[in-house]
Amino acid sequence: MPEPSSANSTRHLATPVLQRPRLIILANHGKEHVSAVLGKFRPWLEQRAEILAEPDIRELDRRTAHELPEADLGLILGGDGTLLSQARALIDIDLPLLGINFGKVGFLAEYSIDSVKQHWDAIMSGRCLMSARMMIDVKVFPAGYPEWGGNGNPIFDDAPPKPRAQHAAGGEAREAEDAGRGSLPAPLFHAVAMNDAVITAGPPFRMIDIELAIEPSISRTSATMFTGDGVVVATPSGSTAYNLSAGGPIVAPGIDGLCIAAIAPQSLAFRPIVAHAASDTWLYLRSANAGTTLVLDGQESFNLGIDQQVRIARHPRTIKLVHNPDLNYWKMLAHKMHWAARPRRD
Repeated sequence: MPEPSSANSTRHLATPVLQRPRLIILANHGKEHVSAVLGKFRPWLEQRAEILAEPDIRELDRRTAHELPEADLGLILGGDGTLLSQARALIDIDLPLLGINFGKVGFLAEYSIDSVKQHWDAIMSGRCLMSARMMIDVKVFPAGYPEWGGNGNPIFDDAPPKPRAQHAAGGEAREAEDAGRGSLPAPLFHAVAMNDAVITAGPPFRMIDIELAIEPSISRTSATMFTGDGVVVATPSGSTAYNLSAGGPIVAPGIDGLCIAAIAPQSLAFRPIVAHAASDTWLYLRSANAGTTLVLDGQESFNLGIDQQVRIARHPRTIKLVHNPDLNYWKMLAHKMHWAARPRRD
């Protein structure tokens, strides 16, 4: 199935019609009951599909994912956290994912073993929907790089972009696609995320100063600077995670935007916003603690220092999720997140 355009990266797609699907099983055996349940589920599955691989997900990353055989569907047995980690590892290959929930929430992993069996024919006959979920590309650039904002000076030189060297998949820089910015230095850190990129102040837990710029190549100035405990930049998929806890808005998966919410800002006026996903977001650390950290999806981290810059942009590829026909986003929001629930009467 062709990759959907990034402008409609969360639109719903029909699942392809599959006679005998080729599967990759991605099981989190560290979760309680996963191994036992999979052992009982496997004979049923082998009668209906060809299991091509069952890699150790602890060893799976963007490099090793290219060693997997071409398959029609990835079955993820775990929770939302397992699905997030596998989405990051599998971003470079076109593998739709179906999440079977063994966790607490199950907002992304929508199926149970019973519901997979119940809807197997619908999944294989193309009657279930998939959504192509946005991923974000996150890079950290070193201190000393000509800054993009804060003092009214030009942010980028006017030289045409120079291509960077190609690298193998795995989080390294591919090619400078930043038109009008001049050549960028090699990033200190480069990875992807499905839910969010969070800068947290960290120990010794003093507030930090962060300068924010949105599409600075156009405005050539920063938007604002704030003091607080950090900032969350979330995709629509991640809007119900840390972003929600930080007071950010819930954004439906079909919205082509990024949520930006400060964490405990020292201001009565800093309100969370939703920026267009096509706009690059830059975060410049004007001050930092020894433990100031960039955290992706609550799982992958990188220690940050003063004057370093974090660039967050929509990734050109998406992750496809197969949805449970018994559920929809708003029903899950009400059921699992208690959206619009009336106060309890004890």
